[in-house]
Amino acid sequence: MTAALALALGACAGPSPDAGRTGSSTPEQRSQAAALLQRGLRFLADDLGPEALQSLEEAHRLDADSAPISLALAQAYQREDRFAAARSLLQELSQSTSASPEDLGRAREALAGLLLDAGDLPAAREACETLLKSGHPSAVALRLSGIIAYRDGNLQRAAADLQEATRLAPQDAAAFAALGLALLQSGDLPAAAQALERAEALDPNAQAPIGNLAKAYERMGRASDALSAMQRFQALYQRKSSKRQADPLRARAIEAYEAGKLDEALQLFRRIIEMSPRDPQTLAQTGSVLLAMQRLDEARQSLEASLRIKPDNDFALTELARVQALRQDLPAAIELLQRAARVNPGAPEPHYFLAGIYLSQGKQKEFEAERDAFKRLQGNAPAGSLAPLPSSGGPP
Repeated sequence: MTAALALALGACAGPSPDAGRTGSSTPEQRSQAAALLQRGLRFLADDLGPEALQSLEEAHRLDADSAPISLALAQAYQREDRFAAARSLLQELSQSTSASPEDLGRAREALAGLLLDAGDLPAAREACETLLKSGHPSAVALRLSGIIAYRDGNLQRAAADLQEATRLAPQDAAAFAALGLALLQSGDLPAAAQALERAEALDPNAQAPIGNLAKAYERMGRASDALSAMQRFQALYQRKSSKRQADPLRARAIEAYEAGKLDEALQLFRRIIEMSPRDPQTLAQTGSVLLAMQRLDEARQSLEASLRIKPDNDFALTELARVQALRQDLPAAIELLQRAARVNPGAPEPHYFLAGIYLSQGKQKEFEAERDAFKRLQGNAPAGSLAPLPSSGGPP
């Protein structure tokens, strides 16, 4: 496993958003940044904050003028409680003279939400009132307004704004969760339960609406439903607690791997698996360490287990391809690497290993195509992490 793939395993903070910025981006840099944005968004969806930051900070360095990248990076900073960094990005974007009206609106909504999450209620209120004065406030603006009204103790306005938010955005789980809480506090238990049930259906991994739903059921005398909701709440709590316990272990495991202490790294990753047996990231990381130890059968089993849970894990696909190549099953390795490249078009590693396989087979045309693809994407990997590919001749 190369240093680049080791970095893909875990929690690297990456450069600051302004590091290395050098004026306007080239088309190639914008293409690389767009691929990194998609990778970062997938990491955010999988609740992998440090990995998301690594991809999104590099994307922002390559294309600092991209509003979608700035918005995604601000979201990642907010997830990691880096409110000052998120606020700086959003303020800069919300005052931009080159951003589209749609991007300006999203930046201002995100800034109001950030201020609310950071506990700056006066600033959040001011930012939200500006959004509401637009004449046609969005569902997001109405949701934020409803939450602010709830925190101000104005339950009537909170319910009205949140009901309109859910009408405009019937798939917004957060709006239904906030509406359910406002109705619960106002005593409208059947309506509160209905809103909270909808919130859970839209986002089964959100703890707060399930806990509030248990309270609503209990107050309505629905004891069995309240017990069932509380059990779901406790299961979510345990799962998230396991992740919080796993993160320091993961950092130690990566550090051990990078220091060449493979036995220690393997032991730490297996401790994480004991806490979360179906964590595809940890299964892939474990398989990668086993690959480095040349324990190919065990590596294959771990990587295949990861892919059964998350079939589009490009890191697991790439590592499993390396296992198959070492087992001399080159057709399987090629197919896996091609899948990895389709899943993550911005990743250089699949093209690097495809080039190596094709060169070993004497397929010069295919080698050159993959070598060129690797060179185009090489900026997405840390400098010096992959050995240079030759122009021709023996394997790299």
